[in-house]
Amino acid sequence: MGRVPDWETKLNAVIERHMALPSEFGVSDCYLIPAEAFEAVTGEKLYSGVRYKTEAGAGKQLRKRGFETVEDAFRARLPEVGRLMAQRGDLGVVERDGVISGGVFTTIGFATRGERSVVFLPVTEVKAAFRVGE
Repeated sequence: MGRVPDWETKLNAVIERHMALPSEFGVSDCYLIPAEAFEAVTGEKLYSGVRYKTEAGAGKQLRKRGFETVEDAFRARLPEVGRLMAQRGDLGVVERDGVISGGVFTTIGFATRGERSVVFLPVTEVKAAFRVGE
């Protein structure tokens, strides 16, 4: 799996779109942002057929595929890299208040969903990082 030629433009569009969306399960959340970023970078779906509208529904989609967290889902599909070695377009996870949240590395930090909006965190807050493409 490689990176599509115009992945940077597509990745920026994903981030901009999510910045304009409300923080809502199934609309813009800590799985959808990295999943759409993955598709923008590679042209492929991270996992097909993932649909939900609630936190419980999101958990059900993970467990249906044999995962407990988005970290498990990323690790099953992507090679892990050191968080300080991650590049734009790579995926990662942070742990805040005992909750694992997925996100994507950008030029201005690690983008993930906050309570109300997309937040950009320093790379040093990332728990684990996963290489996307070659």
